[in-house]
Amino acid sequence: DEGNLTYEQTSDVRSQLRFFEALERMEKQRKDEQEREMLLKAAKMQQQELAQMRQRDANLTALAAIGPRKKRKLDSGGGAPGGSEVTSGSGSSSSASSSRQQLRQRITRVNLRDFILCLEQDRSTARSLTLYKALLK
Repeated sequence: DEGNLTYEQTSDVRSQLRFFEALERMEKQRKDEQEREMLLKAAKMQQQELAQMRQRDANLTALAAIGPRKKRKLDSGGGAPGGSEVTSGSGSSSSASSSRQQLRQRITRVNLRDFILCLEQDRSTARSLTLYKALLK
């Protein structure tokens, strides 16, 4: 009854439906955006992994082209036959700096021929028993 003012409209179903439809569209749009971001992140990570694999392959190829690397022995025992080892480095008065110096000492391998040449050129060892023993080896 339109003439009767005692009736009051308590709910508008159409506007509620429109509101829920708009809410669903916004939720779907948000989920689509999240999925798109996840796909972009996954693609970016895949590209990074491929770049790392290419870099690793390039490094391995370069190392193979260079050849095997020679490793230095750090221990002072067991020299190769026909050569001797000489360590270079100066001692220090304090124990802390001497331990640091010991860590920095480098081992230099010397061939027997080089050792003999040095002994022959030095006046004090030119006629020494060490030189003659080295010549016999």
